[in-house]
Order: sequence, then C-alpha cells, then structure tokens
Amino acid sequence: MRRAGSLFHRYPAAVSAVVAGILGGAVLAAVGCGNQYRPVITPINPTGPAAQPTADVVVVSQPGFSPLGAGVTGPCAGITYSTPSIYTLFDFSGDSVVAQANGGNGPLTFSLDVGGDSTYAPNCDGTLTTALTGELVTKDVLTSTLLPSSEPTNTLLANGSLYVTEAGLHGPTCMTTNCVAQMTGSPSALKQEIPVAPSLINLTGFSTGERIYAISQGNSGGGAQPAWGDCATPSAVTANGEADAIETTTNTISARLPLGVCPVFGFMTTDTLRTFIMNRGSGTVTVINSQLNAIDAVHPCTSYCDGTITVGAGPVYADYYRTGQVLVTSNYDSNTISIIDVSLDTYGNDSSTFGTVLATIPVGLHPVEVAVLQDGSRVYVANQGDIAADGSVGAPGSVSIVNLTNYTVEKTIALTANPHAIGAIYNYPIGKVYVASQNSPYLTIIRTDSDIVSDTPELEGNIVEMRVTAQYPGQSASGSANYQTESRSVGSGAP
Repeated sequence: MRRAGSLFHRYPAAVSAVVAGILGGAVLAAVGCGNQYRPVITPINPTGPAAQPTADVVVVSQPGFSPLGAGVTGPCAGITYSTPSIYTLFDFSGDSVVAQANGGNGPLTFSLDVGGDSTYAPNCDGTLTTALTGELVTKDVLTSTLLPSSEPTNTLLANGSLYVTEAGLHGPTCMTTNCVAQMTGSPSALKQEIPVAPSLINLTGFSTGERIYAISQGNSGGGAQPAWGDCATPSAVTANGEADAIETTTNTISARLPLGVCPVFGFMTTDTLRTFIMNRGSGTVTVINSQLNAIDAVHPCTSYCDGTITVGAGPVYADYYRTGQVLVTSNYDSNTISIIDVSLDTYGNDSSTFGTVLATIPVGLHPVEVAVLQDGSRVYVANQGDIAADGSVGAPGSVSIVNLTNYTVEKTIALTANPHAIGAIYNYPIGKVYVASQNSPYLTIIRTDSDIVSDTPELEGNIVEMRVTAQYPGQSASGSANYQTESRSVGSGAP
C-alpha cells in the first residue's frame, strides 16, 4: 500500500495560497487598527563643564591716585584730583573687559547693591557717583552733590534708599555730630540727615533689610572722641565705639549699642538675624541680634557670654560661609585669621556652639581681607606682607590659602604689591579669586582649581577698590547674588 504524503507535497499551490492569505490578513489587520508603532528615541545630551555664572568684577581706578599716608586728618587728606576715575567691568568667564566708563574725582571706596547691578561711590570732591554695572557707559553715570563740608566716606543701599556716611560737621542738623544722609531718586538727592554718634566711619546692613547700623568710633556718652585716622594706631585710643540702629521705614534711631575700641567694619547676614562688628582696638567681634535690635547676650554663658567674641589682635574684616554658618575674620595686628562658629537653630536662636572659635591660624603679615569659597573648602587671605622662615619680612604681599577642613595653610602665593582687597567667585569646578592693591594698576587673578595666578590685567591708574558682583552663583532668580553689600572705610583704622 502507498503511504499518503503531506498536504504541502500533495497540494503545494493550495497550501501556499492559504498561508499567504492568513499572513496578508494579519498585516492588513495591523495596518487598519490605528497608527503603526514608532520606536521612541531618547536623545543623550552631551556632558561638559558647569555653566559659567552671571558674575562680574567691578574695579574703580584713579589716575594719579596714591594711598592715604600716615597722620591723615580726613578721608582725602587734603588731596584734590583733576582727572576722573575709571570704572572697569571684567567678565568672570573670560576675564575680559566688558565695559569702561568715567566716574567722579577721587573716589574713596564703593558699595554694590544685592544684585550687583549698581555701584555707589563717595568722592573726595564731596560728590556721589552712581553707575549701572550692567550698562556701564559714561553718559549713564550719575552724579549727586551733598551739602558742603559733609565729607562722604561710605555708602549702603537698603530698603530702597541710599544711605551715605557724612564724616564732616556742617549745619544745622550736623553742627555738633556726624550724620547719615538718606538719599532717594535718580540721580540720588538728599532727603534728610540722621544725626549719629561722633567719629562715624561706616554703615552695615543688608540691601533688603529694614534696619541698618551706623558704626562710629566715638560714642554719644561724651568725653574725648577719636579723630579720623586715630584708629590706625588703635593702642592710643581708649574710647569705645557705638552702633546706632537706623529704621529705614521711618529713618529714626531706634537703639544705641556699645561696641569695642576702634570698630572698623561690620557685616550683616542675609537673613538679617545677626550683625558682626570688627573691633580692631579690642581684638573682639561684637555680635548684634539684629532681629531684637540688641547686643546678642542671651546665649547660655560658656565661652560666649556678653555679646563679644575674642579673636586675635586687630580684626579688620570678615567673610561668611553661608551654608556652614561660619565667620572668618582677618586679624591684622596678630597675623592670623579666626574661624568662628556662628550657627543658629531653626528658630533663629544661637546654637549651643555659637561663638566658639574653631581655630586661629597664622598666615602672612597683616592679613587685611579674606574671601571664603562658598563650597566651604578654603579661605583666601590677602596679606599686606609676608613672613620668611627666619622671621624677617619677605615679599611686599601674599595670598595665603587656608583649608577649612583641617585649618592648615595649603599654599602661599607671592604678590608684587601690598593687597588691600580680595574677592572670590566660585563655580565648580573652576572658581576665581581676584586680588587688588591700592598702589598698583594690576589686578591679580587666581584660579581655584590649580591655585596659580592665571592673569594680571593692567588698568588705567592705580586701583582704589575692587568688588565681585556675585560671590556664589544661583542665589537669586537672576542666577547670582552679592551677599556682602558693605564696603570698607580705608584710612579710618581699616588698612
């Protein structure tokens, strides 16, 4: 008997037709049921270095400028200037000159607003210069004139008004004491004067705060008061200073708080809860509870009891590590810096360790300013000299780089001139530190990834003051912010 074959072998054409019909029907069914499947492609974005922050460096230089000499009797020491100052704006990302403009004659210093958009500079000719850093052109630089003999020395923008220290005596409001001028408008015009304690030198506060403090090296208690320049030799001064609280909503004095001998600089935190005043003559930092408007003496009495923190001799400047709540002071007369715990609890009260000096670190000769990297890793110290291994004075200036973890000096960079200003802009992985000297036209730029000098651009005239518009990117909607709006009063005991 013959075995029957498979259907395919017996009827190959018929089977092929059936299979083709089934597959074709399946394909047609798939096509007819909505859109065809399309594969999803997820792009892989390229990686690279972090975006550069929106930050600039503002430098004011003066052709023919010379530092204040010994025995000065006023902020300008009788010097007159016939050549306008030069405002220069450097871009952080490329260290290139973005813009330049002419300013007033004989600027003493300048302050910035919190956004770093405007500068305010008092001049030796009794005028005030306002310049927009974002639109730095000469035709947009504004000039305001104060009352004769007012001698403006410092500025601070707070709560929509510009406040100016007036060290001179003039009538009728300021016949027997110093005044703080409140100015409004554009250009700024004098609205009123607020009498404060004698020997006024500076203002401290935060741009968005409703209370600022006028720092005087004298006091309202009477007796002998120091004159301008006396605190350059703080051992010869015995009078205590005073901080007068000015309410910016009413422009009245709400408190008169005692300070140490020869206060020279103040700093208010961005939350406006604490204010720190450097007392060069006492070797202390006075702490003000800005919220209570009183000396911060409520902490349980351990190492910190009466609202003062003892540091090395001659504190003249301070910078703040915001995340870690650490204050770093430059102690000019003891060649050290102090690292201080100033942490608060969640309710804004002093923590149990508030006021503790974590370390006192020897650096170069006469540390005049400090700049803290806002990742909390290091602090850069501008020294107005250097000390060699044998104890002799070495180079005319240096920058000490201090590790904030183990409190050691990692490196010292020699400079060619005595520095008086230092500022840091941090942006991982590369930040930059800028150093300026009053007797030099050169700006020194240090890269923080390698801690080497990357450039020394030359300016027209010697540098008067230098500030960075953003110490740390990402603090505001614009991408950066200036958390330290106070400026210094060079020649009043601040070197």
